Amino acid sequence: MYNKLERIYKNALIQSPSPHSFSRYVWFLTPENDYYGIEKEALSPRDILFLETFLKRVEESQLSMTGTEKWWHELLFLQQQPEKDLFHPQRSLRFIHFHFSEPLSNKEEWKEAMLAFFDSEIEIVWESLTSGVIIDLMPETKGEEFVSFSDMVDTTATDFYANVKLYIGAYTSSQEDLASLFQWEERCFALSMKGRKQRSIHTFEHALPFIVTEQVETGHLPPIKSMFGTIMEDEKELLHSVKVYIENNMNVSLTAKKLFMHRNSLQYRIDKFIERTGIDIKNFQGALAAYLAIIIMENEHKR
Repeated sequence: MYNKLERIYKNALIQSPSPHSFSRYVWFLTPENDYYGIEKEALSPRDILFLETFLKRVEESQLSMTGTEKWWHELLFLQQQPEKDLFHPQRSLRFIHFHFSEPLSNKEEWKEAMLAFFDSEIEIVWESLTSGVIIDLMPETKGEEFVSFSDMVDTTATDFYANVKLYIGAYTSSQEDLASLFQWEERCFALSMKGRKQRSIHTFEHALPFIVTEQVETGHLPPIKSMFGTIMEDEKELLHSVKVYIENNMNVSLTAKKLFMHRNSLQYRIDKFIERTGIDIKNFQGALAAYLAIIIMENEHKR
């Protein structure tokens, strides 16, 4: 890999056993655990995004992590088994993945603000300038805590002028599967963010429809297209209204408010969809079928 990168970046590329001179170089870690540094002047933002698709970006802050933070970083982001165990196997935890729309400069202040939302012990480990994970350790003497994740998002927006999206993982006490669980949740987070771009809080139940529909082969699309008639081509707003209606638990008033529509106008669209497709989205089975079909159609349309 080094030789291939050298052809592109020539003398701007160096290899080192440990990163240094962060003011001059952008550092990356290879799957073979080699560190490559490339001079900042030789890189465009697009180059960095491309390199991050197959290399791990290394930040200077990662080198000044505490012992516990390094342990989690090795386990979750480098997929390495740390030498010693720091996690008690009987202690439950969950991963709260976060993603910022742009780099956050004052990370320590943000960490202090986030600590106030938890009664339990937490660790915050960054993977890049815009993403990382909060490791939430369930208190040993109490039941499951309540954390207002919407307040966390609002505080980040008002106090730090930054937009953050969160994926709330499931509690687990199995140390053997921690890395695999983390990777799976990262995948769920990515799919949910892609499908629910305007939402800030994501969970497995939000991601599941996109996980399922991602597996659908294009050969299954003709029946869905014929079932929906010409709606996809002629009335995209109708499909969008139905999708938002289902996402809001088939609540007409709440959906109309979110779509900035009159309740009667929304009801007209719902009735029109039912009439044209024969799918009764006012009940659970019909709503689920329509929701999955809409996502499949949207994915195909993007392709």
